[in-house]
Amino acid sequence: MYETLSVQSLNALLWTLTTIAILLSLGRFAIRYATASRFYWDDASHLLSVLLLIALAGAYTAGFPYSARTARIGLKEEAAPPLTDSFYHIYLQYRLVVTLLVFMVLWTVKATFLLFYRLFFEVSRTFIRLWWAAVAFIFASFWVCIGSTFTICGSASDLYDFKICSSPQALHHIRATYKYWCALNVSSDLIVIILPISMVWGLQLRKLQKATLAGIFSLGLVVAVFDILRTVESLQSGTFSGVALWSSLEATIAVIVASLPLYRVLLTSKGRKYLVSSGRMGRYNDISDGQTGVERKCSDDKSSRYGKPSVDNSRDELETQNLASPSYVVQGQHFPLAHLSH
Repeated sequence: MYETLSVQSLNALLWTLTTIAILLSLGRFAIRYATASRFYWDDASHLLSVLLLIALAGAYTAGFPYSARTARIGLKEEAAPPLTDSFYHIYLQYRLVVTLLVFMVLWTVKATFLLFYRLFFEVSRTFIRLWWAAVAFIFASFWVCIGSTFTICGSASDLYDFKICSSPQALHHIRATYKYWCALNVSSDLIVIILPISMVWGLQLRKLQKATLAGIFSLGLVVAVFDILRTVESLQSGTFSGVALWSSLEATIAVIVASLPLYRVLLTSKGRKYLVSSGRMGRYNDISDGQTGVERKCSDDKSSRYGKPSVDNSRDELETQNLASPSYVVQGQHFPLAHLSH
């Protein structure tokens, strides 16, 4: 299935998806500014994820030929150069850079969702406690993945030693590392997806609107599925093209998914009219940025400050709100090492 995918085809797919992610992100920023006349911390986090994605795409492009050759060597389709050849050192350097960038892209997208949730549900003390617990777990999982990247071959001093990294002991350690990377990434994805769902049903929205909003929060499941497929491919066949395909899809789709929720404003006639009105696209009240201009009461019966999100707005008002919520995702991946593919 994957054998027909060449390096050129993978690069074309990678840069096509990266371009789509960039364009959708630009649209996201335009909608946010049009609706709120300012940007927020979740916008900064999303911008960082886009910049990291561009860097990742560049690293993939430079490293794909080395990964493909390593795979051919592992399959005995090409004679292996001497272990002293600089090819191995360069390959392992690219693998490290790509692994780190992938983790940074995926966890930055998670941060984008968490920062949005903080604005969206800040009025609930219970939610904020759960939010801090989620932040602690996701922050810790990120640094566990980053730290283990430097010890994937055993000792950090052996990171660029191909002979050690391809030994049976190292291969066993690498396979175990892939598994807990996947477990940490998917579990943190699920936390980001589930965290806001209970709050959604407390909003005074029509059932269809609640289902739509819950669906937006759940888009991150797609990225989690890509991570599972990539890990399975790495542990079973470990083909270069298969692993590279799922790796490219995972990182790019994660950024794309984080861009989509703000586009919900375009799905309602009121939202579209608001965006094109007054020549300056109008000031569109946006729940996602905390600019509803409605005073509401918190769960502890204390009035929240003016301008925070309201769950007591009328249905018509809520229909003209941009219920933007980046649904999230995903996990780290890196270059496949023939039999060390990830």
